[in-house]
Amino acid sequence: MKKNYLLEPLRGQRTLMGFMVLMCWCITVAGNLVGANTDWFLSALLPLFDCYLACVLAWLLQKVRMGWLVTVAAVVLLGGELFTVVYHHSNYSVHVMQLIMETNGQESSELLQTALKLPLTWGGIALTAALGGLAYLLGRWSRKTFRYKRVAVWVVMLLIGWSGIRQVSAYSKLIHCFRCQDASECANPQYVPHLNTPGVRFLYGLAFNRAFYRELDVLEQSVAQTTVDSCSYRSPLIVLVIGESYSKHHSQLYGYPRPTTPRLKVWEERGQLVIYQDAVSPYNFTSNAFRMMFSTWDDDDQDSWTAHTLFPAVFRKAGYEVHFVTNQFTLAQTDLWSMAGGTIFNRQGLSDLQFTTRNANTHQYDEELLGDIPETDSLVAHPTLLIVHLIGQHVQYCDRYPPEFAYFQAADTQVSFGGRQGPETVAHYDNATRYNDYVVDSLLQRLKDQDAIVLYLSDHGEEVYDWRDQFERTNEEEVLPEVAHYQFEIPLMFWMSERYLQTHPEVAKAVRDGVRKPFFSSDLPQVLFYLGGIRTREYHEHHNILSPEYDMKRRRMLRGEVEYSDLYKPRNS
Repeated sequence: MKKNYLLEPLRGQRTLMGFMVLMCWCITVAGNLVGANTDWFLSALLPLFDCYLACVLAWLLQKVRMGWLVTVAAVVLLGGELFTVVYHHSNYSVHVMQLIMETNGQESSELLQTALKLPLTWGGIALTAALGGLAYLLGRWSRKTFRYKRVAVWVVMLLIGWSGIRQVSAYSKLIHCFRCQDASECANPQYVPHLNTPGVRFLYGLAFNRAFYRELDVLEQSVAQTTVDSCSYRSPLIVLVIGESYSKHHSQLYGYPRPTTPRLKVWEERGQLVIYQDAVSPYNFTSNAFRMMFSTWDDDDQDSWTAHTLFPAVFRKAGYEVHFVTNQFTLAQTDLWSMAGGTIFNRQGLSDLQFTTRNANTHQYDEELLGDIPETDSLVAHPTLLIVHLIGQHVQYCDRYPPEFAYFQAADTQVSFGGRQGPETVAHYDNATRYNDYVVDSLLQRLKDQDAIVLYLSDHGEEVYDWRDQFERTNEEEVLPEVAHYQFEIPLMFWMSERYLQTHPEVAKAVRDGVRKPFFSSDLPQVLFYLGGIRTREYHEHHNILSPEYDMKRRRMLRGEVEYSDLYKPRNS
């Protein structure tokens, strides 16, 4: 009997085809249950052609005994998306792919350790195994002869053919995106493929982020052309401390009932620490948050962010020494994930344009990072901007503080969500916050006799079983009000030494006058330029929260999609 080569891949890979189709359907159901909102009809039929192509490849490779590679890839791809749906409440997306690319080996290990403790993870593994078993049984059943079998086979082939015709458009758009040099072109609706299959979602996220990293070539040229009109060196020593995954809602400074910030509370009572009540980050992912914080571009601008510069380069051009001390993104890191996470930091050319010095290695705990900061005498010898980037409360929380800082215990922690895991996770997070308080206080103690001002904020917030059975950050199709509250709100505070308060009363007044103003972390460069007395074409008075001309109606767009105040009205207490 003459072989039908269109059907042969299905006959030879029955179990693989069944498994992939069942997993795609399962992912669609799970995704829509958590708010992914994919099209039910297209998500059911379009994966058929992608799965068929995988079977063709497996069938061909089987001839050289390598067909198992496709099976492994399918399990990883589909199991991975099921994990992101459960863990991040999102299918594969631009942001999820960016998060994956930001995750280095250590963080991946920590995430895996955390995930393996969650019942949902084991539920997902069990479901994947069950679907594999079901696919095997269906494959065996399909070998039997039954009435209308030939009709059923050709109906399946027609559906595969129809989905293939529909997928041609998606594939051509993916090819275009992989060729793009600019992420904004990938984001153009004209080139965004329909995102109804795991493969297309994965590849589009990969292509978009690949184009984003290509933008750094253009950015480097713009940074190299940085200009400064004048500089008064208003503040001789400016220290910017950037935390990681800091939830203000677990901070004693913001009314949290636990003593998570006892040392900073003392500084506040002395009148040297000023706490801002209404600060928001545009993104809940590190790379995008840092890009917006460091770039002088604003979402009101009509051009690309790569046409603007980065604030450390402005300070260097103005004559400041700029030291960057980070516990995440060092130039010594060479793996793709760390380089991707570092983006504007781990590119040698951009780094040289921004920083006078930077540390070479990361440390297990942030206290050890303080040892990489230049000696105080060196910091005050010249006008200096010191940037300290902590690993803070980044997951896994239990690894963010030494054992002797285990102040809170799970048994003493009351949590409404998370089951048995909830109290333990919250206790670890609160301990990490208390340790962060110790680290920041240690830095302040070192600067207390200097003419220095310190600004502390976090890249984004964190969710820690606060209102649902979820911790870390998520990526819902739409930003929920509660997500905006916990994941996008950030702490913001100014610390001034006694000497600084005496020598810069006008700045102290401006800082205290701004506590109730709405702050957006993309305006950070404007605040720093004011503190440094720097005049440049990139400085905009109406976006400087310390200026009386600050725009109180300033838009604060989350993910570039929705205005924060439309979602959540902050409780200024």
